[in-house]
Amino acid sequence: MRILLVDDDQLIRFVHQMFIERAGHEVVGLAEEEVQAVGLALELKPDIIVMDIRLENGSNGISAMKTIQQTMDIPAIYISGNSDNKTIEEAEQTIMKAFLVKPVTQDEIAKALV
Repeated sequence: MRILLVDDDQLIRFVHQMFIERAGHEVVGLAEEEVQAVGLALELKPDIIVMDIRLENGSNGISAMKTIQQTMDIPAIYISGNSDNKTIEEAEQTIMKAFLVKPVTQDEIAKALV
């Protein structure tokens, strides 16, 4: 599977990329904020997007997914430290494959990508 990975924390991006690749998938792009994520999604057309919710410059992963999904039906796996009901309900308004709460394990990411 071709995956776009979006997280504002460089270390977390590195670890999640390692988890994804160990599960046999390809990370085709990395982004740290909303505008960059939308641009890469439209350019690279990944199979799925692994998306953090709070991004660089106060941007938002759910908002990014809503913009992306206006033109493409790419599902999201959200990985966030924010698991309150309001956040989850907002994420459910997108094509959401899974919602994982940080910190995540390699196994959790691998299972969500099946």
